[in-house]
Amino acid sequence: MTRTIKKFCTYFMLMLFLPGCNELLDEYQVEDIQPLEIDITICNILSNTENTVTAVTVAYNSLTLSAIYDTLSGDTASFISLNNSNAWRLPLSADTCFFMIYAPQVADSYFVAINSSTGFTLYSAEGQLVSTENENLSLTNVAGCPEARTRQVYASLNGAYLARVINPNVSTLHLVFLNTNIPPTADFSANLASVAIGDTVSFSDQSAQGSQPIISYKWDFGDGSASSDSSFVQHAYSDSGKFSPSITVSDGYLSNTVTKTELITVSGGGE
Repeated sequence: MTRTIKKFCTYFMLMLFLPGCNELLDEYQVEDIQPLEIDITICNILSNTENTVTAVTVAYNSLTLSAIYDTLSGDTASFISLNNSNAWRLPLSADTCFFMIYAPQVADSYFVAINSSTGFTLYSAEGQLVSTENENLSLTNVAGCPEARTRQVYASLNGAYLARVINPNVSTLHLVFLNTNIPPTADFSANLASVAIGDTVSFSDQSAQGSQPIISYKWDFGDGSASSDSSFVQHAYSDSGKFSPSITVSDGYLSNTVTKTELITVSGGGE
């Protein structure tokens, strides 16, 4: 009789527990966020795992948050910063790791997206928690992106913050840090499309600035040569063939690239 009662109690408890558990799992996994344009950009960056920059992360167990901030804030070269081209690779040497993150531009919102369901928090220099506008954690995806499992939105970020990630299940994370500012739109023209070997081609930038002014230009002439001199450059091709030059323009953090396929045809040299 006692054994029967115990079995009944066990089944009864399971019947009580499982519906609640299923409800929690359903709530955790269902994702009804409609993707914004910035979510598409985030997804594209997270999907490009080959184009990542390794960040500096550390594990501290005995220091206060403000002390960790003071320790890490001296090495500005190690800061994760705004970037719409590359994801940041976070090596995790412990379940809980810290790093510095830098918001250089005034923007309506900053987005943090991570490719794993991860605890993520930001702290000020005084160790105060920075509140989020919106926070989403998913077992499957966020905003329709299978690469994004954690997505947080912050308002009024400005300057350097201490970031903490908690994830006991992986040794590496990929993180994207973006804001809602508009990047520049790259474009250029060439004064000649058909030239002979040794002729000089002039390239002129025709890019449009985004939310911030353009401050850098990187030219790739398609023949292995490059330049970052200015918005106007000249180049002479030493080999014949068809070449696809490109330009990358940046406001210092947000960038855009355009390539014009087979724009330049070079003849001569035995043809």
